[in-house]
Amino acid sequence: MFGRMMIEPVVQIGPAVDLQTAIAELIKVAENVEIVRWIELPASVLLFLLVPGDPDSGAVYVLDRNKGTWYAVDFEDEQFGGYSVSQLEMLLKECNFLDLIERPGLWRSGLRWVVMPGMRPETAV
Repeated sequence: MFGRMMIEPVVQIGPAVDLQTAIAELIKVAENVEIVRWIELPASVLLFLLVPGDPDSGAVYVLDRNKGTWYAVDFEDEQFGGYSVSQLEMLLKECNFLDLIERPGLWRSGLRWVVMPGMRPETAV
């Protein structure tokens, strides 16, 4: 589970938009989801969204506050249907995922990142 991180812009909202509006814009694009986890950091916001009634449909979205852009985060791990809350907890606790997410410049730079349980995020060779 997890592996090479793929991150792709989803919605450009602009840096001056307040957080509630930014979240509303993401929810419009994601359609029919509920916010299960919400983590605010100085430079970013992480949301974990689930389709109601499907506990294995979770997706990670990150707002780069400085650029005003929402990004979808996924991994090359063949977990095509989404992630569960327990998998998100593993990502946060065992993979030190917030170390990477709290510094958007690291993942916006074009470097490829690998995220694995028991390790800190590292750049892919």
